[in-house]
Amino acid sequence: MRFWFFLVTFIFPLGLLYANEPQSYCSMNRVCVDFVPSRNGVDVYFQNKIATSATETSLLVDAIVKNMKSSKPLPILTILKGNKRKKLFQFKATQSLKKASYKIQYKWILGNYKVTHNSHYIYELPFDPKLKVRVFQGYHGKKTHTGDNRFSIDFGLKEDDLITAARPGTVIDTEEKNNEGGFDPKFKQSANFVKILHEDGTIAEYAHLRYMGVLVKRGQHVGTGTQLGYAGSTGYSEGPHLHFEVYQPTKSLRKKTIPTKFRTQSADSEYLSEGALVWRRESFVPSEKKLVDVDQIHLCDNIDIVAAVNCNQTGFSKLSPIYITLPILRPDVYSFQLNLRKKDSSMIYEYTWESKKEDWMSSFMIPIQDFQEPLEGDWIVSVSVNQNFQKKIEFQITSLK
Repeated sequence: MRFWFFLVTFIFPLGLLYANEPQSYCSMNRVCVDFVPSRNGVDVYFQNKIATSATETSLLVDAIVKNMKSSKPLPILTILKGNKRKKLFQFKATQSLKKASYKIQYKWILGNYKVTHNSHYIYELPFDPKLKVRVFQGYHGKKTHTGDNRFSIDFGLKEDDLITAARPGTVIDTEEKNNEGGFDPKFKQSANFVKILHEDGTIAEYAHLRYMGVLVKRGQHVGTGTQLGYAGSTGYSEGPHLHFEVYQPTKSLRKKTIPTKFRTQSADSEYLSEGALVWRRESFVPSEKKLVDVDQIHLCDNIDIVAAVNCNQTGFSKLSPIYITLPILRPDVYSFQLNLRKKDSSMIYEYTWESKKEDWMSSFMIPIQDFQEPLEGDWIVSVSVNQNFQKKIEFQITSLK
């Protein structure tokens, strides 16, 4: 939920303008307009009914009137603070005994359009520290990260993966009762979410949470790493993931998403690129300068298994293939080198290949049929990327499958 237009039209005989019963209409059960009859006309109030004391709501109000005038020039651009009801203006009839009408139009967005993002702030990755997560869609992503959403990030979390706060702040809005989603525009307003107000006035949105998957409440203060909820696929979504963005309203009450820097395993501060594999790093742990995820360099006799689960074999039959897989941390063109030798032999087998710029993972089938000595026995494979050593793996080849 970003911002909303709301339209209310009234055409009344003049006498009904002074009826005793106030009328109220709400946009998404949040920002409401109240029309309160008075001796001189109709008072127009606005209120964000779900706001916390810290919430600010930017509001733009206009009206089309007949035989009436407003006590203040329209349109009005203002800020609603907290959940207090605010009187903006009054309508008065200009000619008695004639029909009068007024049509209210308003647009709103959470946040104060006057704030400025602290560009020096470094965000933590917004998920469980135990996870390693791929950036499914980055800034200017062709699928959905265009226009107002151009500086958003989709993290490839699985259903029920834990989402955590990337920056301290106050929870100002949540939704968890939606239970549908799909890659269809009709689901755009069906995402579950958490919104957090930061110290500089910007707002972080964590979206597509699972049904009833929110762990925090409006008004709650959260610190970096506080558990916010569980990943899901509600709303406009192809599948489970976390949509993360930081935004501030513009004066025209559009949403301006902001590029944000993150602390990762390999950098103290970086903008995340599409396809990057990232994970959390404690502040006292030095950054890693690897080009691949060393922990996930594995050998396996089935490439399909490697793609689906973390296959990590150390024993093979001489009749089976041997694949090595290397998850790439930052997709680019890399040169991979393998050096193989038998433990009791000085003969070395060398192989090289390159990845493509768009590859998230590289794999290679070791051609053991080309070896010039008996296959049975213990082997060692050394892996390098761009001539930089990455990992050594020991494995065994036997005559039996």
